[in-house]
Amino acid sequence: MNNETQAHKRSCALSPSVEKELEDYRDWIKKFRSGEIGEIKMQKLRLQLGTYAQRQEGVQMERIKFPGGTLSSDQLLCLADVADKYASGFIHFTTREDAQLYYLKLEECPDMMKDLASAGITTREACGNTVRNVTACYRTGVSATEIFDVGPYNKALFRFMVRNKFNQVMPRKFKIAFEGCSEDHSGLLFHDMGFKAEIRKDGSAERRGFRTTLGGGLGGVPSLGFLYSEFLPEEELLNLAAATVRLFDRYGERKNRMAARMKFLIKKWGWEKFKAALDEERRQVALPSSVNDYLKSAHLKSSAPPIPGSLAENPKGLERDSRYQAWVRDSVIDHKFPGYKGVNVRLKLGDLITGPARKLAELARVFSRGELRISIEQNLFLPWVPEKSVPALYQALSEIHLADSGAETLEDTTTCPGADTCRLGITSAKGLGATISGTMTNGLGRFKELGRNLRVKISGCPNGCAQHGTANIGFQGAALSQDGKTVPAHELFVGGGVGFDQTTLGERIGKYPARNCTKVVESLLELYSKEKQGNESFNVCLKRVGKDRIRELLAPLAVIPSFEEDPEFYKDWGHENEKFAIRTGIKGECAGATVQEKAPQMESAREHLAQAEAFLLHKEFANAQIEAYEAMASAARVPLYAVLVDPFTSEQAVWEFENVFARSGKSGAEWVNFSEKVEAEKTAPPTEAGAKALIDLARQHLAECERLSSLP
Repeated sequence: MNNETQAHKRSCALSPSVEKELEDYRDWIKKFRSGEIGEIKMQKLRLQLGTYAQRQEGVQMERIKFPGGTLSSDQLLCLADVADKYASGFIHFTTREDAQLYYLKLEECPDMMKDLASAGITTREACGNTVRNVTACYRTGVSATEIFDVGPYNKALFRFMVRNKFNQVMPRKFKIAFEGCSEDHSGLLFHDMGFKAEIRKDGSAERRGFRTTLGGGLGGVPSLGFLYSEFLPEEELLNLAAATVRLFDRYGERKNRMAARMKFLIKKWGWEKFKAALDEERRQVALPSSVNDYLKSAHLKSSAPPIPGSLAENPKGLERDSRYQAWVRDSVIDHKFPGYKGVNVRLKLGDLITGPARKLAELARVFSRGELRISIEQNLFLPWVPEKSVPALYQALSEIHLADSGAETLEDTTTCPGADTCRLGITSAKGLGATISGTMTNGLGRFKELGRNLRVKISGCPNGCAQHGTANIGFQGAALSQDGKTVPAHELFVGGGVGFDQTTLGERIGKYPARNCTKVVESLLELYSKEKQGNESFNVCLKRVGKDRIRELLAPLAVIPSFEEDPEFYKDWGHENEKFAIRTGIKGECAGATVQEKAPQMESAREHLAQAEAFLLHKEFANAQIEAYEAMASAARVPLYAVLVDPFTSEQAVWEFENVFARSGKSGAEWVNFSEKVEAEKTAPPTEAGAKALIDLARQHLAECERLSSLP
């Protein structure tokens, strides 16, 4: 039973590896508090387990992974429980189908993780230089336009990657997404790897595979992915993923953290060189055939469960209620199986407080077989709602104030936490997002129909966690200066959109004070209403109008009054009682540290080798093999540190030596497959001959590591 990939009852037993991980985390925290572990090493350790330092000193944010965005009623209840017990009483859902909790004490994080793990929830590799959460279309398995269900593939890739030695100390984070629909609900082209379901005819049979793109990413230098394959056969999925991660780990940039994503490696090499190197790496990857055992169940024909009887009495007169009609139009989605619907539950700014969260969990149990999904629009989705019970569900959602219309429309603003809690945030993305959404009842309300297919996304800094570069109207936190005072502002981007090959990145228009950004949105919609030709979309219309005219139109909104004229301009939305200022000298943790403060020394390897020789002399062959292995791991750390690779474990150190040095040609061919060889010898039945062989190999390896360390 895998307690990190399935929805379980909350009594799920913890695996030994998870138990040890949490106990180690407790020990690390104690050593950090006592000064035995430095701040940078502690940062590396906690990021690997999803713990971020918050903007507020002394408290943490915890990121929690849900592969494919899928969670159960029990898991949502568990989230609510830990949010109340350890955090601030609300849950934030992200654009990468994670959940985040805030204001945690570091010492309590291991206990919180244990509570989560008991419900089958993991935080492992939610942060840091690893493969992050593997996301998927939130409609997978139930979409009326689905090519095939990508859920089993998503889960298989997640299981393959979590704790895999290939991806523990990569140059930078790595993001993967799946899409099974004919529409793109996942933003494939702005991920490091994007997989779109495809079916090919092979005679009378059908073959499953994926249209695959590589090298996308947002942030300060956004880039759309390159087409790697029009059709990657399903059985090659894990081979490609392993090869790509290995190649990136070996050659990716490690010094300049702002140019360390895989997209920069592709830019440096050029696409053709990168693709050729990847094809060769794929030939070198040898995975056990058992990794594809999941394909048997992936092909089982899916069927809908029997439609249950009446779940609740439908309220009378709803068909004449305009609010219900608007909600149905925006939130109720056609289903793959007759008799069912999918229902979007709109969460304002992705936030859900614990009281309604518990009630929603129970509604999901009653109306949706106990299953929910997180979407990249920061909403929750109920995938199995009987069509005849939709009115009763609406009534129940209304009672807990979760029946707002407008899901995935202009008024459903997407934001990151921004300066409210993030160390890198410049402005309050949530503050502006709430203000824009709030104006839908007055100023912007007249554009609801015109702009119902438009999206507004707001990020508090250039990292783009709200994916503002893919929005029709996107804002990025910034600052302006006026008369020696700092003014909260946002850079405006227009024309972004998500849609496979039609995916576009917004064009930068200019920088505007935060207090005028609602007027910026209003002016753009007014321009669209006047200039729109026929069924012309917002993006096409504004492209035709041109950036120069847009800038001219918005020029008055870039003007900042003096502090004496309007002091409100110098305050951020949602922070009216605070003086706005850019925080300096504070480091964010999105990039994560690559190495700890203290460099490893070759002396440690020599000590392990001497201990191995002593055990051999005393006929303690098992201990001799262990010490010889540790000698090789310790020796590997020295040249690895010089190239900014700092493994967490001995197994990772041995693998990284092979990947970074042997497979790049810096060490001889005899060291290729070194990690597999020494792992096998370490775990072989202890014998005198085996111990001697491993000690001899350790001596050779130590000499090779000394040679590498002496290179300029």
